[in-house]
Amino acid sequence: MDQLAIVVRRATERDQQAIRALVRSERLNPNGLNWPNFLVALTGGSIIGAVQMRKHTDGSRELGSLVVAKEARGRGIASRLIDTLLAEDREPVWLITAEPNVGAYSRWGFEQIETRAAPAKVRRNHLMGSLVRIISFVMRRPMRRLVILERRPAGEWTRRTSASCHGREHARGKRVAA
Repeated sequence: MDQLAIVVRRATERDQQAIRALVRSERLNPNGLNWPNFLVALTGGSIIGAVQMRKHTDGSRELGSLVVAKEARGRGIASRLIDTLLAEDREPVWLITAEPNVGAYSRWGFEQIETRAAPAKVRRNHLMGSLVRIISFVMRRPMRRLVILERRPAGEWTRRTSASCHGREHARGKRVAA
């Protein structure tokens, strides 16, 4: 696989089954896996990565279902998918991730926020993900706390340093220290 080129493109209807299989293989949120919302990464004609921009009924948008096949990890595929998805994006975007992953998203302008500061549909997904994590714990699987990140429109955010992230506020609510 290392010798084959990786192509990132918009998903097509025929990619739907592969997207679902990849997302479910990592026990990610299986709801709302609609191929028109996805970008996929391929090598040798096989889908090895996917990410979507969920469009919620409350108008919020959530970067979700980011997954790369285990055998293809460590090659920058997730970064390429996010770069492509956000390249021309000028609207606020939210993201739910495990707390240890927060720093990985700062390069795209994502900052951790209080749960109550997120839109209702994002908060609902956060709650659902947290419940699934509790079930995983009961089944003796590792459990990491989920947090919500927000990315303001381009021009409204700057990269934070750990010294400047305390006490910063924005229109929706307080940001939290990363």
